[in-house]
Amino acid sequence: MKLAFAVMMLTVIQIQSAHAQGCAGKLMHGVGGVKNLWALDGGGIAAFAKMNINLDGYGHTYSPENYEGGALLHVCNAGKVYLPDGSSYQGSESNATCSGRFMQDFKRIGGAGWQDSSVGAINWYGILGEGTATIHGNKVRFVKPVLQKDGSGFYVSPTSLADLRVTDSADQNRYVNPLRVPSAVVPSSLVSRGIVFGTFGVAIDKNKNVAVPFVVGDGGPRIGEGSAALARLVAGKPVTDQLTRKTARVGQVDKPDVLWVFFGGQATTYDHTDEGKLAIEGKQAFEKWGGEVRLRDCMNAVPKS
Repeated sequence: MKLAFAVMMLTVIQIQSAHAQGCAGKLMHGVGGVKNLWALDGGGIAAFAKMNINLDGYGHTYSPENYEGGALLHVCNAGKVYLPDGSSYQGSESNATCSGRFMQDFKRIGGAGWQDSSVGAINWYGILGEGTATIHGNKVRFVKPVLQKDGSGFYVSPTSLADLRVTDSADQNRYVNPLRVPSAVVPSSLVSRGIVFGTFGVAIDKNKNVAVPFVVGDGGPRIGEGSAALARLVAGKPVTDQLTRKTARVGQVDKPDVLWVFFGGQATTYDHTDEGKLAIEGKQAFEKWGGEVRLRDCMNAVPKS
């Protein structure tokens, strides 16, 4: 079997690695949000999982006006509501909650200035939030959603990996663009195992056989979530700067058919003026890790989820 190897802008090449190290490891359960996780001998993590799409970092992901304002996602996907009676709920727990209860609380809490303890608060995690509020005796963080400094009317959609030279957190350029940069999210259980933001990995759909190196760019609840660029490349599709609500899900894989390998090791820095640098570094990290030969071993060795 010959694997295709994709880098950003759909350059597809074939490689061979002289440094394959095999895929020996240890099976683990209950880590990373997947059924079976493979801890590689010598460091690194591998697992089969889905390919859900993360749009964090894109300038048009969230708007106060939701879809009517041109956003790709509804704001209910970006926050958790805390109410004065001590109850709380995820805005996206159901379609009815999203369009009904959440939007009612969103308008009511926002109208009260976002930090009124008698009204409630929203903890924003998909939107950049500022400040705190004490609700029913509990301190809720990141409660005031931040609009982008360019006056576009969209909220700031942050990523954990950021260009720290851009000091204004309201500047969307600070964050990794998911339309151009193949990136993946990691749960905190992997961060504690050395899979930190700015390290690299590779993803491949067993049905497509296109290997795509990625940078670890953001946090998430489980293995199996990547940027729009990563999902498209893994599916053999071109990346694009023009996404609609319909095309935003191109490359999504709803079965655990994608092998995710996280290399760990030394983290890189992000320069928003040179996004292609991450693709080059990702390719180099893949080759150093063992390239095509080692990845083929892992596709056979890693237990399916």
